[in-house]
Amino acid sequence: MFFDEKSISFTIRIMYTITYPRTDAFPFLFRRETLRRTFSRPGLEILGDSMNKKDYYWAKYMLIFGFFCISFGTSIFLKTEHAPDEAMRMLIPEYIVSHHALPNGMEESVRHPLWGFSYALYPYLTAIISSVFMAITSLFTKNAAALLTAARLTSVLSGTGTLIVVFLIGEELFERRESALLGGIFVGFLPQFVFLSCYVNNDSFAVFTVALIIYFWIRGMKSAFCKKDCIGLGAGCGLCALSYYNAYAYLLCSILMFFALMIHFRKPAKEIFAKALLVFAIAFLIGGWFFIRNAVIHDGDLLGMRTSNESAALYAADEYKPENRQTPASEGWSFQQTYLQTPEGRTSNWLFSTVSSFIGSFSYMTVHLPMVLYLLYGALMAFGFLVFLFLGMVPHWFRKKPQLLLFVMLFLACLITLFMDMYNTYFSDYQSQGRYLMPALVPLMIWINDGYSSLTAKLPAEWKRASCHLTLLPGTIWLVLFLISYIGFLIPGCCMAS
Repeated sequence: MFFDEKSISFTIRIMYTITYPRTDAFPFLFRRETLRRTFSRPGLEILGDSMNKKDYYWAKYMLIFGFFCISFGTSIFLKTEHAPDEAMRMLIPEYIVSHHALPNGMEESVRHPLWGFSYALYPYLTAIISSVFMAITSLFTKNAAALLTAARLTSVLSGTGTLIVVFLIGEELFERRESALLGGIFVGFLPQFVFLSCYVNNDSFAVFTVALIIYFWIRGMKSAFCKKDCIGLGAGCGLCALSYYNAYAYLLCSILMFFALMIHFRKPAKEIFAKALLVFAIAFLIGGWFFIRNAVIHDGDLLGMRTSNESAALYAADEYKPENRQTPASEGWSFQQTYLQTPEGRTSNWLFSTVSSFIGSFSYMTVHLPMVLYLLYGALMAFGFLVFLFLGMVPHWFRKKPQLLLFVMLFLACLITLFMDMYNTYFSDYQSQGRYLMPALVPLMIWINDGYSSLTAKLPAEWKRASCHLTLLPGTIWLVLFLISYIGFLIPGCCMAS
């Protein structure tokens, strides 16, 4: 009588309720160890994971491996003339390998003859890493193609690392495994991101550092920035400082996020100071040396921008000297003329060109995708984001202060990144390249992912298996579009062209 079917069933239900309590809060406020087998969307019964653990990890590792193979394989065959600014950036690792020393940026051998300045005036950790790969490769062969592939390995690994961290972010934010899987697909198989992961640049590494920072924001939101998370955040910020200036918004937002969370959790001033010092110390040890070196060598010029302009004024071709460079500001263009109208000599306006090249525009923005692919990519992103605005944003991000802080910091970082790009376009150099907005990739895809996850979470409990398939449906379409873009346009346009 105590062990009949009804008693056992009732006991199991009670134990399940205690172990997996129901909550209306967004999942990432709770530790996955507690709620790992549930997802709790407002107004819904608790459902278990639609995708089992084995299938998830198999799919996850296959996607990571597939990304690595695609990016590394492309890096072997990608022609240098179709890799933007690669020839100029390669001057730095080549100098390091041949001279066994770091350039200061004023050497003629690292200075571009047309632009009159060197990327060695700006942070070049990626070049240092590439030089290590080149030095190891040179022990076996002096072949120029092999050395170039070795240098490109930095971008390949940066892209792969980004995908790994994005999966970790998804596992922290979403309780349903298919949602974490969807986020990885959105980020890792965006054609432009894959292209950036195939040649020598700073963009892919910058996205990696951004993903790392966001991951430790989320971890810190759960742990009130325990020692490990402080070290992780410091490491992410230090690496970000040595990546690309267009990712620096996340350094500012990291400061705001840290102190806001410390105040929210009512931590004593002594603890806040100790943890802040730890984050700063780690970041400074990793990234501070370059800026101190710049200040010593270039008369206090920490960022190298003033020295770069001075070098360009001396050595650039006449039409590329700063004082002769035509900009929207020097021409007196309005906002509409600059960003919404098509300038003379160009085929599209700043807005369309930036959005399309964010999705995928290869070589020196000369190899484009068909309009139908841009529209399909855009529709997938727009629909997911709109659903997020209506179904996911308020209930999942605005209900509690920690996730509200996370949303505000992600939004602010994206906004600053956009503003910096628009400012540079207007005052310095008219550029309509989506790669300058790549630091916004991870937050954008998080929100789009949340939109699709919120939509499928509205399905009835009996549609559990169907919800898994429907959640992954946009990911499947995304992968198909990527294969078409990659096989049909990136490879023929950048790897086989004469």
